[in-house]
Amino acid sequence: MRKQHLCILSAMALLSLGSCSNDNTTLDSNEQSNGTTSGMMEFELVDSASSGQTRTVGVYNGHSINFYWSNGDRLWLNTGSGASPLVQSSKDDINSSMPSFDDAKVANARFYFAGLYTADSYPLRYTGNGNTRGDRVTIKSVQNQKYPNRGTHLGADGDCGTATAVRDGGKYKFTLSHKAAYMTFTPYYSHVFAEDVKVTKIKVTADEALTGEYAFDDNGIDLRTRPAANASNRSVTLELNGGHPNGFAIPTRTNHRKNAAIMVFAPGTYHNFTIEYFLYDSKTLVYGSVKQNYGTMTFTPGKNRRVSVDLAVPHYNQNIYYMWDAAANKYAWSGFEKYQPILRGERSYRHYPQTKSDSRWYNEANFPTSASRSAKNNPNANELRWYAEKGDPHWDPSLWCIMTHLYDGSMWLKKRNVIARENGKSLADLKRNAPDGTDYTTNASFKIYSKYVYSNRNIKLGKPVNSNDYILLPTYGYYLSGLFTGPSNRPSEFMHVGQRGYFWSSTPRPDRNLCAYNLYVARGEVHTGYGDRENAHCSWPE
Repeated sequence: MRKQHLCILSAMALLSLGSCSNDNTTLDSNEQSNGTTSGMMEFELVDSASSGQTRTVGVYNGHSINFYWSNGDRLWLNTGSGASPLVQSSKDDINSSMPSFDDAKVANARFYFAGLYTADSYPLRYTGNGNTRGDRVTIKSVQNQKYPNRGTHLGADGDCGTATAVRDGGKYKFTLSHKAAYMTFTPYYSHVFAEDVKVTKIKVTADEALTGEYAFDDNGIDLRTRPAANASNRSVTLELNGGHPNGFAIPTRTNHRKNAAIMVFAPGTYHNFTIEYFLYDSKTLVYGSVKQNYGTMTFTPGKNRRVSVDLAVPHYNQNIYYMWDAAANKYAWSGFEKYQPILRGERSYRHYPQTKSDSRWYNEANFPTSASRSAKNNPNANELRWYAEKGDPHWDPSLWCIMTHLYDGSMWLKKRNVIARENGKSLADLKRNAPDGTDYTTNASFKIYSKYVYSNRNIKLGKPVNSNDYILLPTYGYYLSGLFTGPSNRPSEFMHVGQRGYFWSSTPRPDRNLCAYNLYVARGEVHTGYGDRENAHCSWPE
């Protein structure tokens, strides 16, 4: 237990708050004679600077929150008598004790109360930075933290505490006890985000009121005065570095120095306790969130809970793009990954496959020879039409990541066996003919591929309830080779990532050996058609 001392002087008293060793601190006669203000009593709280739990600016040390004093902090003393028993401190030395403007916090502070106090003990209260009432505490629903691991906002956003100053041999000893609840968030992403990706805010929601105005007494927050829950007080939003489009970095593992974010709210038991992290990529301009429900959680007054979570953003590898039916494991940028364009519109003039002597080159087999290498397990052209027409497409705006950048948007389509069952077909039937009865794997009629082109724009929004019956197709985009679309020096370009996802079939298109049937998904469409084999699409995930 840290001990603080209050020295009684003639016509004034001294309560000391600041840094000390493990031993009790006693002010000498010079301090007693020089450290006062005429007609006021000086209160100086003394505690350990190395573990300061009794101040009001929070800094997380990896295990707990250390608190410091900031300009605007005041204490309330309960005299226990008179029409207005609560007396607010009149003066302090916080501002003058700050080492610099940039470091707006101090470990030690003196508070002055007008008048003379002689009782054996006095209750003390801290009701927040700038609060003009000693009997109420207001916890804000929107909080702002400017810098990582520096909770200068806590005092203004709802931090509070109590203490009892006890007279002991001409001194008062007390320890300030914090009475709000605290959470420290240190999110990370083990798959690596680019520096352009930030966490811009963190939002906590529950069934009960987390914020609002509460009665406050010598014991702390009176939870019996918790406000009735409504849309405005059932959540706390912590804006980071001003919020969107700014925020804190997201490291690959827990690092409180990089992004510790500290939130304050009322203690108690909460149901449907949910934490939501909002992310923004300043390169892709994608903004979205991931969240997790923790069920029922109980928070004790004065205690901090750390939440260190690997953000649940699906991650996809860069080696998923292939020319049509290229050799297995010979994806388009195999061996040249460092030259691979990673953002929409980026280009590379070299290192993309250029000739059939390259092992990454597409299969030049003529129609109707089916794929035999990387695309051999993909659906054939008929099956892709079944997916497009009978797949019950659902657009999911959830976030995902590829090549360190953030994107959103994927399409859910029913699995082949589900489509077959619901349409009274076998899997072999789906392979044999498309829904219109045509077998596009063998039909070489003049421009039969024009008949194959189809778009389903009947798209539902959101993840399907029975998602186990579906596969997920992200909008991976594709690589345009440039070989047959312009001069020989035309670069390869990363196209439509985050907008469309392109997937090869196992069926080449008739009419020379330059194209193959494919499918793409977009926010408002599932489309079957065909594409140049030298472009790099993705394999089917099922």
